[in-house]
Amino acid sequence: MGPRLTSTIRAAVLAGLAGGAVDILAAFVIYRSATPVQILQTIASGLQGRAAYEGGLTSAALGLACHFLIAILFAGLFVAAARPAPVLLRQPALSGLGFGVVVYGVMNAIVVPLSLAPGGPPPPPHMIGLGLLAHALFGLALAFTAARAMRGVR
Repeated sequence: MGPRLTSTIRAAVLAGLAGGAVDILAAFVIYRSATPVQILQTIASGLQGRAAYEGGLTSAALGLACHFLIAILFAGLFVAAARPAPVLLRQPALSGLGFGVVVYGVMNAIVVPLSLAPGGPPPPPHMIGLGLLAHALFGLALAFTAARAMRGVR
């Protein structure tokens, strides 16, 4: 593996960890009526279905791992897109906000519906707004971290 690829992977991992940390902390605040363990179990329900809510800390740990894996994968897409479009790294505020909104759409229109997570009623408008805000923050943290990590990588 060459130094350029190693630096790119490192940037994707760091950006995914930064974005994922901001996003999960935002979820803990937005859904404060649920415990962090319940929120993480909800993430795990994408793989485990309703059984995630009976899985205790094991399911919560699976949910946390899934959350960060997905964040790192999205960061990898962002970093890969920045190669042919370096403006994404030069304008991280704009690109991060846009990317966060796109991620919100992909998660809610594709990933969650295809998962085993139990369905529920559509969220009220204020929760959609808070979800968009959380994903905008995710995108900002991801883009700024990627821009910093990719500085000097050619």
